[in-house]
Amino acid sequence: MFRILPILLLEVQLYLVRAFFTVEVPQQKYIAEYGSNVTMECRFPVDGQFNLKDLSVSWEQQGLTEQKPKEVYTLHKGEEVLKFQHIDYRGRATLLHDELKLGYSVLQITSVKVLDAGTYRCLIDYKGADYKYITLDVKASYRRIYAQIVHEPEEEEWVLTCQSEGFPLAEVFWQIEKNQKVNVSVNTTYTLTTDGLCNVTSSLTFKPHANENYSCTFWNKELDEEISYHFSLSQMSASVGGKKSLILFIIPTCLIVVILVSPLIIFLRRKSFPKPHAKKAKKRKCSQLEKEENRDLHPQTQDLIMINVTD
Repeated sequence: MFRILPILLLEVQLYLVRAFFTVEVPQQKYIAEYGSNVTMECRFPVDGQFNLKDLSVSWEQQGLTEQKPKEVYTLHKGEEVLKFQHIDYRGRATLLHDELKLGYSVLQITSVKVLDAGTYRCLIDYKGADYKYITLDVKASYRRIYAQIVHEPEEEEWVLTCQSEGFPLAEVFWQIEKNQKVNVSVNTTYTLTTDGLCNVTSSLTFKPHANENYSCTFWNKELDEEISYHFSLSQMSASVGGKKSLILFIIPTCLIVVILVSPLIIFLRRKSFPKPHAKKAKKRKCSQLEKEENRDLHPQTQDLIMINVTD
């Protein structure tokens, strides 16, 4: 019985060690900019000398829309296992191995996409096992607005269009100068790009009654960000005047080109066709040369040559 007691005490100690093995996260939520790099970290206890072959690390992601988790990165008994790594993270997700000996499991994801947003589980198995969850939010600011002005003279209407890409979905507000909301026809639509970004397009159709300036504002509610574009009457006048001036420029230019090119074409055509009297002179000269060359031949041969020349 005295021999069994030390063994029981040893098993109790091992159980307590495993029970007190906990994984901690210094930061539970990360926010990454679209296209940037992000590193997420969880920590585990390392007692005594670190042995990489005893360590197993697993990072999984639960997306915002997918029900099945994605395998982001796996390290099993010190060996990197990428066979079952999800295609979305191939070549982009890796573990910083130099930090493992310090008890840090640091996951690095490059070129962050919108689809990377979600909940990540960090599981550590090293003389015990535990896991923690980390949340990653991805934002894509609506940095640039592409604007277009279209004038429809038949209906005496103007169509102003604003288009931009970002994430999450933004709301678009139209305003007249002095911060007055527009009460005319507004059409706002959006589509999703292959990278998960929201492509938002908003058009305002109106009939101007006074000298008013318009603006469109993209408001990202979740990020509390907004970006605006201002339309001025000078731009609208320039768009109409630009079309007229372009037409007035194109028509005279075409006429000048036709006037300058036509004589050159006529000259080249005349030059390509030889004159009839030149052909006759050339033929007469060739006949005289042949007669001189055949002067020393037999008379019958000369007659035969003359017949052929005549033919």
